[in-house]
Amino acid sequence: MGIILIMMVFLGTSCKEHDANEKNIALENTMSKNFDIYIAQGWNRRNMDSVRSISVENYSRELNGIKVAENFNELEANLNIYFTGFPDLVLSIDHCTIKNNQLFTQWTFEGTNTGTFGESRATGKHVVVSGYSEITFDPSGKISIEKTYYNELAFLQQMGFTLIPPIVE
Repeated sequence: MGIILIMMVFLGTSCKEHDANEKNIALENTMSKNFDIYIAQGWNRRNMDSVRSISVENYSRELNGIKVAENFNELEANLNIYFTGFPDLVLSIDHCTIKNNQLFTQWTFEGTNTGTFGESRATGKHVVVSGYSEITFDPSGKISIEKTYYNELAFLQQMGFTLIPPIVE
């Protein structure tokens, strides 16, 4: 009788763990799929409707520690700066890892500055820059927070900008 009771407890615990693992796998699959949509449809095809469908309304985006978007409309405006400045841009994923509700990725941005980039006129220069992003997802697998880091100086230098040394007296 005691053995039967122990087996029932073990089976009940195993089923709960199995269900939790299945839910985690399903959530990771949703997160991965939504990230793929963000890159392929959002960045590489400029389809912001696709990005809206896989993002929360209060999407938060940081670039090099500076918040550039606190909602989806601001995200769209921020991405449009890149789409306008680099009409041929391609964002490719070099490496990607998912842990808990976060995705960590190394990527490469490549494009030619043939349009206005922010307040800067086109330089015609080709840019290749690598970076790193941490993407956080809500419990349903939608993108909620993006923290992106890249070498902004190298990016601007490839566009043709230069640094002027400070005047030291």
